[in-house]
Amino acid sequence: MTIAVGVTLRPLTGSDFPPKLALNRRYFDSLEDAGAVAMPIPIVSDPERLRYLYERIDALLLPGGADVEPRRYGADPCSDCGLGVDPELDEVELRLAAWALADGLPVLGICRGIQVLNVACGGTLWQDVQVEGAVSESHNQEPKPRDALFHDVDLESNSFLARTLGASHLRVNSLHHQAVRDVGTDLRAVAWSSDGLIEGLEMPSAKFVVGIQCHPEELSRTEPWAARLFAAFVEAAKARHGVLQPA
Repeated sequence: MTIAVGVTLRPLTGSDFPPKLALNRRYFDSLEDAGAVAMPIPIVSDPERLRYLYERIDALLLPGGADVEPRRYGADPCSDCGLGVDPELDEVELRLAAWALADGLPVLGICRGIQVLNVACGGTLWQDVQVEGAVSESHNQEPKPRDALFHDVDLESNSFLARTLGASHLRVNSLHHQAVRDVGTDLRAVAWSSDGLIEGLEMPSAKFVVGIQCHPEELSRTEPWAARLFAAFVEAAKARHGVLQPA
């Protein structure tokens, strides 16, 4: 059985090359290691054409990337929060998330992805966790390597996420300046950093709808819990795929 996981691409611009759409390879590697094939989804402005791509996936992965535009969650942009937004990407990902949630597709949101998932469910975000006073220290570990373990995360022990990862305490990497603020409808916060930021969400009514603030794709070949996350995501897609196949 071939499982196709939709993964949205990001725009890249630079002075020495034309505009591109791309994504870090580690997302693709982590899905392939878990037994799936990644299906890249470009920024498609026409909803009908986007729907054509969506209908060919078995699960949706929302990766890291640009900040979600604050007006998407009813806030005015904060001028000193260093926002870098991409309205076209917001439109595509929020539409895909809404379709996936409505149809019961497995959804995994990583970094920006947990934030998109939360906004899709009516939640809000910290535009910058330090500027707005959510934490006193940065959660962006750069320039350290992306796979460096940066801070602790505690998980609710009886949560789906903790059972899936096989752990209630993790040491994770951290590459973000925004975070979940008010949790969206039907979602539940189940993981927190040591300084109180929400680091994990899940949807109890769904088979697999999970958001995680760190970057497990960078850790899936070194940290067993990260590999288990991708394996469980792909297994959920296989289970749904099997249920929908004609008898």
